[in-house]
Amino acid sequence: MTDTLALPHPEDEDTDAAVLLERFSQELAGVLESMEELSDYLERVVHAVRRHVDGCDEVGVTILSNDRPHTAAYTTVQTLEIDAAQYALDEGPCLDAARSRREQMVPDLCTDDGRWPIFAEVSRRDGMRSLFAVPLVSGDECVGALNLYAWATDAFDGFDAALVRVAAARCADAVVAVTALDGMRRLAGQLEQAMASRAVIEQAKGVIMALRGIPEHDAFQVLRKTSQDRNVKVRVLAEQVVRGVLSGTAGADLSER
Repeated sequence: MTDTLALPHPEDEDTDAAVLLERFSQELAGVLESMEELSDYLERVVHAVRRHVDGCDEVGVTILSNDRPHTAAYTTVQTLEIDAAQYALDEGPCLDAARSRREQMVPDLCTDDGRWPIFAEVSRRDGMRSLFAVPLVSGDECVGALNLYAWATDAFDGFDAALVRVAAARCADAVVAVTALDGMRRLAGQLEQAMASRAVIEQAKGVIMALRGIPEHDAFQVLRKTSQDRNVKVRVLAEQVVRGVLSGTAGADLSER
């Protein structure tokens, strides 16, 4: 995994959109052989999407197992809150995209089109204004949705949508390939375990936010870059950071990185 700069928008530079889409697709390439690799891969995808899609504030991946939704990857805890509202209400863009296999685009939630009245009201109160959900389709299977949320209206244009479709296709292929080995039921259990283990990552992000005075997204990038430099998994590094807080050494380890 390597750090990359955001792709230039084809309207901003003399750059061919097809070339940018191919570059993005290559960034998300990889052969996965285990559930653990899939969880890490989906985390990489959501952060790549947020980094490259202008105007996107939060990204999540919803996986359906026996029509039960699970959040498999997310950018911040705010993504989890948005997803949890949809699951609890049994309505929202990620569920409709996954169940209908159709993209769900809303340029402005204040213009109520009646699709998800309760979810729309809850989201508006939290400041969300636009969203985009793309089904995860691989062959004949639809396994979930890739979900983008923004606090501005009209946040996503045609090029953004093309990037998201590339990412959704990659995610879908990865999920289908891995579940072909172990089955969707085991995937659901593994994803729930992976989400539970994310607690230590959230704790580590909080430590870095406090030490460096930076927002949550940037704190995760510090963790990710440090894990690459040291060739250790993000979760392992997060455990080291949390242990460092308890022993009083976390500041020396990450505060100046």
